[in-house]
Amino acid sequence: MNETTDISTLSLKEQKELAKRKKDMTKFGPLGYLIYMLVILTMVYVIDEIASNIGSSLQSEMVTDFFVQGKGLEFNTGLATYTAMTAPLYMCMVITPFYKSLADRFGRKLFLVLNTIGMGLGMGVCMVATGPISYLCGVGMINFMMYNDIQVLYVMESAPEKHRAKLANLTKALALLGVSLIPVLRDIFMGNDGSQWQKVYFIPAVVGVGIGLLALFLMPETPTYTKKRIDYLEKKAGGDASGSGSDRADNEASAIGSNNVEAKSGSKKKTASAENGGVPQALKYIFTHKQTKAILLCSFLFIASTGVTSFYESIMKTGGMSTSEITSAMYFIPFVNAIMTAISGVIIDLMGRKKSCVLLSGVALVGLVSFILSSTFGLAPALVGISYGFFIGGLWSVADTLFILIPGESVPTRLRVSVVGTMGLISGVGTVLSIAIMTVGMLFVESIGLLALCLNVPFLFASIIVLMAKVKETSGVDLTAITGDEWE
Repeated sequence: MNETTDISTLSLKEQKELAKRKKDMTKFGPLGYLIYMLVILTMVYVIDEIASNIGSSLQSEMVTDFFVQGKGLEFNTGLATYTAMTAPLYMCMVITPFYKSLADRFGRKLFLVLNTIGMGLGMGVCMVATGPISYLCGVGMINFMMYNDIQVLYVMESAPEKHRAKLANLTKALALLGVSLIPVLRDIFMGNDGSQWQKVYFIPAVVGVGIGLLALFLMPETPTYTKKRIDYLEKKAGGDASGSGSDRADNEASAIGSNNVEAKSGSKKKTASAENGGVPQALKYIFTHKQTKAILLCSFLFIASTGVTSFYESIMKTGGMSTSEITSAMYFIPFVNAIMTAISGVIIDLMGRKKSCVLLSGVALVGLVSFILSSTFGLAPALVGISYGFFIGGLWSVADTLFILIPGESVPTRLRVSVVGTMGLISGVGTVLSIAIMTVGMLFVESIGLLALCLNVPFLFASIIVLMAKVKETSGVDLTAITGDEWE
């Protein structure tokens, strides 16, 4: 930055932004900011986890209500029909990276707020739905906002390098305890009467909108984004926003989030566009770097193994468990999941990203086998819930590592959200593949659990093989210094 910085060269809007962001940087000490941010972020995370789990926890009752009773369908056929109807929702996900990449331009906070309020409204739509179409509209709202979650990126850009995974997983573990609200609400509103399932959505919907509004007024921006934005505005005020030589290189490395650059030539406009992030820039980056191409393939294979998580409640139902027994099992799931998630954070930082994924995938596989066997053979609901908690605790810890942590530690800040969002969409084709196989398989295989197991294992193993062979370790990298050339 030039020694003389004349902010009068900035627009009034930019001057106000610079003053505000400088104030934000000094408002909290590093530790104070981290604690403050984690408290609010945990509340947001609770809503995300409840919204992510509530639909699948009520799946069999919804299918019975909307597809089986009075429709003349068997349960498996009704479930397959509902699953097939969700296909357009996945097609709508094509706009996800375009939406998510805007966080590289306008900051992380705005989209954290929008996503939280959106999930609350989506649960509200599910609560008042009168049929499958209106219910799917609510599910679509939840899924869109859920796939655009920005919580882990918040922790990544705020936590010390050595504790990045631990803090991300600890925050998520605390949030997972909030999922225990779901079986409590099932007991309050349903008991053993599954027809009251929609009432379970009421409290999470109201609280979701409320916490979203709370985050709007109280949540700070991430230090990494704020610092980069300050650097950009100061460089522009100092006259080197479009300089040459080393100044230009410095500017290109730090100037993120601006749509105000007054470029005077085609090349300058191209630079400004790149600094804003976006899907085209993210796609170019992904497919021109070996590291991100390998992560993309690994993530695609992994997500294809997760189809079982959409049907866990139906697996218990078709295994012969009653509504109250399923609710009993659900009490154990969030606690075991939370413990497993917290431990995973320590493991990921201690062992590194790659080795920890191998270990946690093994834990997930053991949990899945135990869950399917215990629910199929009528064992204690506690064992069923504990088994499933181990499964998803390991599985989603690997997912967060593959989809957010490793790619986030492999790309520059100016493109981080854009790349993570775009990779999520492309690899999300694996989700469609998984759901498609499950949908067709349910028409021919009576045991949904056995079908899920046969689908999960091959894709999970293939993903781990690619991870170990092609992806480079990213543990401990400095997020502000990444250029992308480190992995070539």
